[in-house]
Amino acid sequence: MKRNKIFLTSIFVVLLGISSFGQGGGIWNFDWNMGFPMGDTKDFIGQPTFRGFSIEGRGFVTESIAIGGIGAWNVFYENFGWSTTVEGTKKIYGYHRRYLNVMPLMVTAHYYFSQGTIQPYIGAGVGTYFIESRDYMGIYYYQGKDWHFGIAPEVGVVMPFGSGNTGMNINFKYNMAAKTKNQPSYSWLGINIGISYLF
Repeated sequence: MKRNKIFLTSIFVVLLGISSFGQGGGIWNFDWNMGFPMGDTKDFIGQPTFRGFSIEGRGFVTESIAIGGIGAWNVFYENFGWSTTVEGTKKIYGYHRRYLNVMPLMVTAHYYFSQGTIQPYIGAGVGTYFIESRDYMGIYYYQGKDWHFGIAPEVGVVMPFGSGNTGMNINFKYNMAAKTKNQPSYSWLGINIGISYLF
């Protein structure tokens, strides 16, 4: 069942992106993603991450509105060093560390305020986050895996390099993955910098 959900979501994002590109140009973004934990995520891992990337395609359906899809991968990590935890009457001593592996797959929509030298925009993504959490104590660990419904509003700007088809993309994105039956909600602020290819 979960494999079917992954497959269908991926197909939907790709088909939506392809259909939108046929309307009159678009943008490909290849971004380096940084993440700063918030809310329950900060309780689990407080350290920011600089390990992430995303690929996004946007196609213009009007002069100002673009729709498309995004796929990304982020890794959060925190090392707590050697520590002791108590479970009932037992004490466990070990090397304590935590991981979050996050993979968003989303449909996106953006509004561009101008098509000039600087192109500011606002937008949002709606879709799913696959999140795997691991809490290690020595060689033992607790693991959580689940698909979360999520939203990701953002604000950004594309700055083309001269008169060419490439430019720099910078955006700020609030990632919110909703709570599931077995896993808590997760949220973080993303700061993303990369290259845009305009066609």
